[in-house]
Amino acid sequence: MTTSELKSHCNRCRQETSHVALFEKKKEVSEDIDGIGDIYWITTYRLLECCGCQDISLSKAVYFSEADDTQTHFYPPRVSRHKPAWHGDLPRDYEQLLAEVYSSLHADNRQLAMMGARALIDLFILRKVGDLGNFSVGMDALEKEGFISFKDRLVVKAAIEAGHAAAHRAYRPTATDVERVMDIVENIIQHDVLHESAKALRATTPVRQKTRNST
Repeated sequence: MTTSELKSHCNRCRQETSHVALFEKKKEVSEDIDGIGDIYWITTYRLLECCGCQDISLSKAVYFSEADDTQTHFYPPRVSRHKPAWHGDLPRDYEQLLAEVYSSLHADNRQLAMMGARALIDLFILRKVGDLGNFSVGMDALEKEGFISFKDRLVVKAAIEAGHAAAHRAYRPTATDVERVMDIVENIIQHDVLHESAKALRATTPVRQKTRNST
C-alpha cells in the first residue's frame, strides 16, 4: 500500500485536485515478436482518494513500449461537464434523453453526444408545434408562434448542422464544439421549462383587485 500524492481531476470537486494513492499495483506483460524483438505492456492500477472531498476513484494507466505516451482511463469516467442545476425540473422525455447525452459526454463519445443534442432540439420542436415532417418547417412554426426569435433560429441551426454532420458525415467534434452545442441546446430546453413554470405561476398568482377612488 502506498500514500503517494498526485494531481487528478475530481468529479465531485469539479476540478483538478491533489489525490492520495491508497493502493497501487503494476502488472507487466512482455512478448518476443519475430523481426521486432521484445515488446511489453505495463499496466498500473491506482485507487485514488481526493484530498478535498475524499471521493474515491480508480485509474488504469497502460504503457506500451511501442507507443509514444501512456493511456490513462478512470472509473468512473472523468466528467468534464455536469448536468444543469435545473435538470430535475425537466419533463420526463427531456430528462431521459439529456441523461443519455451526458452519459455519452462522460465516455467521451462526442459524436453520439452531438446526435443526442440534435434529438433534443427535435423533441423541443415536437413539444411546441408538433410533428410537421420537416425541420425547416418546424423552425418556421417555432418562430411564427414566438417560441424563438430569428437570432435564436440561427443559433439552433448551427447546433442542428453539427449534429447532422456527426450522424452523416463522420464528423468528430472537438471538446469545444461539444460545449458550444450543449450551451445552445440547454438554453433552448430551459426556455421550455421556464415557459411552463411561468404559466403555472400565472395560474396561481392572485389577480390584483381594483381599488375605488376615495371621495
